[in-house]
Amino acid sequence: MKITKQYIGLMLLMLLMVSIPAYSASEANFVKLYKTYTLNADGSSEERVYKELKIFTHAAMNGKYGESFIVYNPEYQELKINDSYTVQKNGNIVRTPENAFVEVLPSVAANAPAYNHLKEMVVVHTGLELGATIVLDYSIISKGGRTGELDIFSPVKELSPISDFTFTVNVPESKTLHYELLNSNVRPSVKVKNGVKTVTYKMKNVEACPYQYPCTSLPLVQQVASGMMPVVVANTYKNFDAALSVLESQMKVGDKKVIDNKIAEFKEEVGDDKQNLRDAIGKFMSYLYSKKGFVKVSLKESGYRIRPASEVLRSMYGTRAELANLDVALQKAAGIDAEIKICSVKLEDANYGGLAGIVGVLADSELTPMKVALINEPYCNFAEYINTTNIKGEQCTLNGTKSSLSSVVSINYLRNLEFTTENSKEIPGGYTVMTLPGQMAASLYYNYSANTTMQENILLPYKYNIDDETKLKLPEGKVWMKKSDVSVSNKIGEVSFKYVEEDGVIKVTRKLAINEQLITVSDYKLFYSLMSEWKDVNNHTIVVR
Repeated sequence: MKITKQYIGLMLLMLLMVSIPAYSASEANFVKLYKTYTLNADGSSEERVYKELKIFTHAAMNGKYGESFIVYNPEYQELKINDSYTVQKNGNIVRTPENAFVEVLPSVAANAPAYNHLKEMVVVHTGLELGATIVLDYSIISKGGRTGELDIFSPVKELSPISDFTFTVNVPESKTLHYELLNSNVRPSVKVKNGVKTVTYKMKNVEACPYQYPCTSLPLVQQVASGMMPVVVANTYKNFDAALSVLESQMKVGDKKVIDNKIAEFKEEVGDDKQNLRDAIGKFMSYLYSKKGFVKVSLKESGYRIRPASEVLRSMYGTRAELANLDVALQKAAGIDAEIKICSVKLEDANYGGLAGIVGVLADSELTPMKVALINEPYCNFAEYINTTNIKGEQCTLNGTKSSLSSVVSINYLRNLEFTTENSKEIPGGYTVMTLPGQMAASLYYNYSANTTMQENILLPYKYNIDDETKLKLPEGKVWMKKSDVSVSNKIGEVSFKYVEEDGVIKVTRKLAINEQLITVSDYKLFYSLMSEWKDVNNHTIVVR
């Protein structure tokens, strides 16, 4: 029997095998990383980046760092490569040839003609070898007239450690400058010379990001709110209201006839009832919010520009902000009270935020159907960790599903199953094995619990409750191989598996409750113990003979 159990366990492990990220030695090291932002008196600005990156592995050389990518908007920006070369291990210098600077369309702008003017410079680093050092120095020069202000939200940590990090901001002395370094005790030096105020942050031996958040959530919010990512925030707006006025001035309907004609189409389909109209608008916008119409160009990449709602409707695509503006325009045209909501990373003083810290521009109304609510749900789930305002900068909350508003996602399953050749497997000894469905309901959390220890706090996408009751009919002539109940409970939550046979039916009750969203380093092992028990395929497996 012992051998049979081992065989079953090995077989099931192979069936459910997943790749687990692990810590490893650094693949590269930023010897120097200097970022300098300068605002000129005429409103023009320059972003200058200088880096010296030493390569340690073939993976870094051939993949992660073999190329550098620089996105810019030629409508108001100019890219200048100040210097680019590689210092080989023996000291030989290999300058980057002209044909190694390749300009392409950013992938985020694909299938979006309105943003086909965006450019991405791909710098292909040449002369690479283990021990070589990449040196790249470039500037993005922005003309005045777009916003006329400096607006920075710059995460510090990279995927590799940084030996020497310097961040500098230069603005005219007459300009008001708000600046803050999140998640760090490093204090800046502040100097004024020749009418220019200079704020400088210096750091030594900055550790690499210990992990990356999945893109299925809001990684920037999670990085900052968990305390893992230091971020330099700086802007010259008078206050957050003034920054938002740049967006508000562009939240336009455009050609009203185009919007009204669309509403007329909806009314022909569903009548004049507001909730029915809201559902029709929601169904239409859900299509656009999906990959079909969603353009992943960020606010910054667009130059903080938003096309009118009618233009977005004609083109059937838009950025997140443009789709939200169209959503609100359609609702208002249907007589529904709707408005734009802004979600941004929390600062020490929310009044001094800029546009660069915005993580979401959303449409919101009281008559919100489920599909549309789910689009805003990630922002609702992080309500405690983000700053939410209307377009005027006034504090507010998001409407949404009950689960999203409480940052708890609850799932309940009731199943009745029978053994079949599709859902079970015969193994030597007359045994039949079935792995119950439902284990992958918590798969999103597998990435968060892949290692036995964690160096930094983790912010989960939401608190999570799974209640699963499965009734499995025992095949005629078969006997259930009984197994012991499992129960683990701690301050983070609980996990349990209960097995009972009644009248030829095996009832399996599974529960997973993660009651904390922020998992600290000291509590990570508790979280890991819960997830390890849930991920154990044997707990989800029934064997009969």
